[in-house]
Amino acid sequence: MMYNRQKLLLQVVNSMAEKGISSKTFLVKAVFLLRQRLGFESIGYDFFPYKYGPFSNVIYEDFTALEKEGLFDEANLCLTKNGKTFVDSLKKSNEVSSEIQGILSNFSGTLKIKSFVYENYPEFTVRSTSQKKEAVKENGFCSIGYEGKTIDSFLNELIQHNVSLLADVRQNAFSMKKGFSKSLLKNYLEKAGIAYLHFPELGIESEKRKGLNSAADYKELFEDYRKNLPAKKEKVAEVKELSKSEKVALMCFEADKNFCHRGVLADFLNAEVVHI
Repeated sequence: MMYNRQKLLLQVVNSMAEKGISSKTFLVKAVFLLRQRLGFESIGYDFFPYKYGPFSNVIYEDFTALEKEGLFDEANLCLTKNGKTFVDSLKKSNEVSSEIQGILSNFSGTLKIKSFVYENYPEFTVRSTSQKKEAVKENGFCSIGYEGKTIDSFLNELIQHNVSLLADVRQNAFSMKKGFSKSLLKNYLEKAGIAYLHFPELGIESEKRKGLNSAADYKELFEDYRKNLPAKKEKVAEVKELSKSEKVALMCFEADKNFCHRGVLADFLNAEVVHI
C-alpha cells in the first residue's frame, strides 16, 4: 500500500529534479516547511531536532520502502523511470503543489533553505552541530504516553522538555504501533541523545488490563496497582535516584495519564511530575 506521505515525497523529489536540486538536506527542509505550513494531516511527516536541524526518521524509512518498490533511487536522490510515470499519473492537491513550487522558487539552494529554517524555527535547531550552544542539563520527572503520536513527534516532545532518560514502565515493552517496541524505540532514543531503561516491575500485567470498559474499571485497577506499589519500593527508589541527575520521562501508552498507571506511579513518587 502506498501512503499519501510517500506520494508527496516522490512529488517533492520530482519537482526538485526539475529545478536541478539534488540534496537530502534540501529535501528534508522542504518537507519540514510543508509540514509547518499545511499541518500533519496534509503532509504526513513529523520532525524532531537533530544534528542538522529538523529531521524525520520516517522520511528515511520511506526512502527505503520506495526504493524497494522501484520508484526511487536514494543514492542519486531521483525518481526511476517507473517513479516518474507514477508521479505523472497522480491526482495532486493544488494547495500542496503550489506550496512546493513556492518553496522551490524562494530557495535556490540548500544554504538558503537551511538558513531560513534555522532563523524561523529555532526550537528545531537545539541539537544542531552548527549551533554553539551548550545543552541545558535538567533533572526531575515528567510523564508521557505515545498514543496518537508518531515516533518523530514523540522524540520532539521529549527533546523540547529536555528529557535525558526515558523510563519505560510498561510490563511488556511491545507495541503494535511502529517504533515503540523496546529494541527499536531504544535505537530511536539513542539516536536522539536520550537514554532508555525498562522497568517492567512497575508495569501492570496484561491480564489485569482486559475488560476495562468504564471509569469504575480503571479506578479498581489503579487502586490495586497503588496497593502493590510499596512492595516495589526498591524499583521506585531506583527511579527516584535517577531523577536527581537526569530529566526522567515515565512512559506508557495512554495519552491521558488519568487512564494510565503512570499517573498513579507519579503520585506515589511524591515528586513534582510534569505530564506532557
